[in-house]
Amino acid sequence: MKNHKNSIIITGIDDATKCPCIGSIFVAGVVADKKTIAQWKKLGVKDSKLVASKKRFKLATIIKETALTYSIHQITPAMIDDKSLNLNDWEMVTVFNIVKDLYQKQSMLGDVHVDNWETSTKGFKERFVRILSNEVLQQLHEKNIVLDKEQLCSTYFLPEHRADELYTIVGAASLLAKTASDLQYQEYKQIYGDFGSGSPADPKTRFFVWQHRLNPLPIIRTSWNTFKTLVNLASITDDPVRLMKKKKTEDLSNNS
Repeated sequence: MKNHKNSIIITGIDDATKCPCIGSIFVAGVVADKKTIAQWKKLGVKDSKLVASKKRFKLATIIKETALTYSIHQITPAMIDDKSLNLNDWEMVTVFNIVKDLYQKQSMLGDVHVDNWETSTKGFKERFVRILSNEVLQQLHEKNIVLDKEQLCSTYFLPEHRADELYTIVGAASLLAKTASDLQYQEYKQIYGDFGSGSPADPKTRFFVWQHRLNPLPIIRTSWNTFKTLVNLASITDDPVRLMKKKKTEDLSNNS
């Protein structure tokens, strides 16, 4: 993993929807030149959490039309629940696959700014090395995942916390990842019905997961604590989150 900061072309990588208990985690990578990135910044491209839903889709369209290239991948519920690799491993593998994709479309990526999901830059580098070890590469090969170790080791990765807030190019990746997730949710709701926001704290989401606890749908992350808690409940009224909210409401009522 190399490092330099003199590129005219820059790449950003970020994820979205890591917390929900339904659907995929999306990871996006986008490549652009500095002039285009400056134009994006004027238009309001930034971390997707800071952009309203309607504007997100508008900006994502502009990014796709004006970027040198982009790539969007999913970490599916099946991958999340496959504990042969942990979630941080799957994220690194997904980032590597995005980089492979981008290289196929665009020969030069420049600096690759990544919103670092690890606790430190050291942690990112250690996982980088571990995933590219012969043992893990063989394990991935058995899953039909082939990585180019030489290509990845010659790429200029710059992992940084809050990179989606600090760099417009990473904000652009954030927008692509979030809008892809939003589209997936729209599709899922047409197929499976309204499951709310997908957040583990959403009562509608929790009720949906509880309803399907005995025959979990493929969109549910069954390794999440949300599912592990709800699967054992005979009644949704015994949901500890629901009971906690009820207690808070009663306490507020008693103190008013």
